[in-house]
Amino acid sequence: MRGIWIGLALALAAPAAWAQTQQLHDWCYGPTATDDQTIDGCTALIQSARSTSRVKAAAYDNRGFAYEDKGLNDLAIADENQALALNPNSANAYDNRGIAYDNKGFYAQAIADYTRAITLKPDFAGPHDNRAIVYEKMGLRDQAVADYRAALKVKPSLQPARDALTRLGATP
Repeated sequence: MRGIWIGLALALAAPAAWAQTQQLHDWCYGPTATDDQTIDGCTALIQSARSTSRVKAAAYDNRGFAYEDKGLNDLAIADENQALALNPNSANAYDNRGIAYDNKGFYAQAIADYTRAITLKPDFAGPHDNRAIVYEKMGLRDQAVADYRAALKVKPSLQPARDALTRLGATP
């Protein structure tokens, strides 16, 4: 009889546990989650014994981006380092770490990360645009123009790159 009650209790608890797990997953990967929800959801996935290395790498990357969005660049860099340790071919993690380095004024590191992201995924407009922003900050107009144009070649609808070219007196 006791076994029946334990089985029943586990059966009733399973949907609640699944719902919580699904909510944390949605927070980590969902586009509508707040930064704090993303951090909470990704932290749970990172700490879960059931998460694969692939899942943990993506969770570190997403949590790192949320940290960067909150201005917590050192935490963002640490998470992107973890993501890259688990998945060294993640163009997204290199791009996100580049953003955090840029925010800290570490332009050489940012450029290196954007360049690596572009090498891994040439059709990814973000690193082209982000590297152009750093080049522009450094006063390297020609390199900035080339990267803004490369970003537009990959993603013609990228209005910030188009606006930057206009600001720099260059044509798209």
